[in-house]
Amino acid sequence: MQQEYSSNAKSYLRTLAVTLLAGSLFACGGSNSNPFPDDPGGGDNDPDPTPESVELGFSVQTYGGARLSDVSVTLGEDTAQSDDDGYVLFSLPSQDTYVVRAEADGFITQALKVDGEADGITPIRLTAVKQTLSLADIEAPRTLSANDLGARITFPADAFVTPDGEPATGSATVQITPWDITNGELTAMPGNGQAIDAAGDAVELISAGMLTVDIHNADGDYLQLSPGATAEIQMDLPVASINNEALSVGSTIPMWHFDEAQGEWVEDDSIMGTVVQSPTSPVGLAVYAEVSHFSTWNWDFKFVYGGSIHVECRLEDNSATPCGIGAEVILDDGSMFSRNGHLPAGGSTIINMPNSATIHWSATSAGGLIGEQTTDMSGDVVIELGEPDSSNHVRCLLPDETPVACSVTLTDGVHSLTQAVPAAGANIVTAWPNLDEHTELEWVAETPAPISHGGQQVLAEGVATSGITGNVDIALDTTPIDDVEVQCQSANGTVIPCLVDFVAIAPNGDQVSESDVYIQSDVSIAIPSASTLIQWSAESDGAYSQNGQFVLLAGSMETGLVSSVILVLDEEVVQGPAAQSVEVFCTNSQDTAATSCDIEAYVEGSRAGYAMLGSFDDVLVGESVTLEFPEGMSSDGEWVQLMATGDDGSQTSSFSPYGSLNDGESIELELQCAHGANGGNCP
Repeated sequence: MQQEYSSNAKSYLRTLAVTLLAGSLFACGGSNSNPFPDDPGGGDNDPDPTPESVELGFSVQTYGGARLSDVSVTLGEDTAQSDDDGYVLFSLPSQDTYVVRAEADGFITQALKVDGEADGITPIRLTAVKQTLSLADIEAPRTLSANDLGARITFPADAFVTPDGEPATGSATVQITPWDITNGELTAMPGNGQAIDAAGDAVELISAGMLTVDIHNADGDYLQLSPGATAEIQMDLPVASINNEALSVGSTIPMWHFDEAQGEWVEDDSIMGTVVQSPTSPVGLAVYAEVSHFSTWNWDFKFVYGGSIHVECRLEDNSATPCGIGAEVILDDGSMFSRNGHLPAGGSTIINMPNSATIHWSATSAGGLIGEQTTDMSGDVVIELGEPDSSNHVRCLLPDETPVACSVTLTDGVHSLTQAVPAAGANIVTAWPNLDEHTELEWVAETPAPISHGGQQVLAEGVATSGITGNVDIALDTTPIDDVEVQCQSANGTVIPCLVDFVAIAPNGDQVSESDVYIQSDVSIAIPSASTLIQWSAESDGAYSQNGQFVLLAGSMETGLVSSVILVLDEEVVQGPAAQSVEVFCTNSQDTAATSCDIEAYVEGSRAGYAMLGSFDDVLVGESVTLEFPEGMSSDGEWVQLMATGDDGSQTSSFSPYGSLNDGESIELELQCAHGANGGNCP
């Protein structure tokens, strides 16, 4: 039997003492063994008899805590819709565990394993799908680039099959969602992070990156990679270390995929993720893997720590109460993980925690009570629950009043909060103090990615004000995207002059193309605003040094119509050897008597401008120094200038085309008094 979360059920569960879900409280990571004491609240140690039925309640939220209504929640054979406060309640026979599944348009499906023998309320957090690309020919090979976090997927020709095993052809939609491991999105990690490693053991995880890819054909069938086919996936690392361990190019990371049927992560020891260079990452690094099927993939390390902390929820009268709880844990190096679950009255001691961290706690109870707190690991945590200080149902509306998904930032002038809001809207609540009927809340909304409106791809934004309760409809103004800022970069992030071809495709099949667009540094290219898919290809304007060779660089990818694009030229065609370093030394001419010299080296050219390559002081005459050249120097159009000044005031200089230099060759700089600063009279 299922039912919507009634006020009577809320009152009942507000005072109900619940038992912690085994392993559900800690994600990014989980365990199938209960990490809490058997008797966290004290009292009789004898186990209670298993009840014949249980009341399992769920609070459906975005990853930021906005409450979602009309989400379809399935538990066992029963399905119910979340109410206006995001709650749903099931009354059903007791059993060891259930897998609960939550589905809503525009969101990644959530599934998690829950204890089926104890009454309780558990948060279900959802993350919105970030981007959808429409393809006319899924059978073609391609690289798709997402708007966020440098995410890319590459697959070969004829890579997909339908559920009945037939080759997939024709139109398809590709949903790409890279998860940001630094902004709280991991609070909605599928399965609350419960994981099973390759040895079959329950473990907890800490993520270095997570990517969800879903592909459907025109009939809505889910497409999967065909047997034997593989695809490449990649996304940027926003931090250079995970769990206080530094990462670098070549570091390896175990790979895990999410099993929706079981509600847990499974390690795939047949593949290994690696860390690679990325020009779009703030730390220059990305995670990469080659996979044999699509789902949600996770680059994860096992998380083992010896810390613990006791956490409980109390009402305003200081009485203990059960609650659903989320913890966003920020380690000292900035890497993060999160955990969700529920606590019994009196709380529990949470184990496998870091010894040092900042933790943002959020809690909710039946009846809609909420509480928030930020702590370190130094002592017990008590979260006080109360009625929300503000509660507003928020929607974003386009000029024709069509609802649209948006990102909303709310402020009261002191506090601020950013939430993802689906097209249907969400109930946003706060626990901010000192709000009253005179408080004016300010709302700023935007579409974080381009959307289709009126036959165009547009960005939309708007503002609104409100009181602390009531509906808030934010009217958005739209701005068509009709040009794209384009830049070419090598794999190591060097800006490369290039020649670009593009094909812009509209939903009706209309195409606009242009070839050999020259880009020196970056350029704005006009693109019809009706375009939804842009096919880009580019090649470098000449050869560049890479790993001791001159190579021509090329690259191709497909994107939606976005405001800016970086075309990564990561395909190389070798042209010949390139100098990585040369030896430089000073000698005296007949009229000089220097014992040492100072040497300076510069690169000059239309691409590089004029920049120093290196300097060497007090180099003994006749002894050489090594001048190393950076990657990415052009074989044509860049010159190396060497200048030397002797300790007797003599000077000399030389110019050489970089492409004419041989690796390791010696360059002599003969000092001349006539070139000195004293008009030819060396001291």
